[in-house]
Amino acid sequence: MLEIGYCIDCKELNYAMTNGNGSFERANMSNNHAGHRQYIFGPPEEYVSPIRNVLTKLHMPVEISNNEIILFKLALEFELPWEKEQEQKTI
Repeated sequence: MLEIGYCIDCKELNYAMTNGNGSFERANMSNNHAGHRQYIFGPPEEYVSPIRNVLTKLHMPVEISNNEIILFKLALEFELPWEKEQEQKTI
């Protein structure tokens, strides 16, 4: 299975693949950012519109406009899904 990953430290999108057990591991990210904070996106419907739209299009062979990418990056800066996930785990 292929999913979309994000290097928080480098602000870079990449793909992630599951291991033999079907779970994601940082070692399975498509980059060489060892020691960096990395996030695996869940289903697109779990995110606000700019993030959801780009994630949906990344799973389809559909072009993504420059404006969509700009809004996606802005939404990531303001929404920070990885921090919300951490807050839920600590509550």
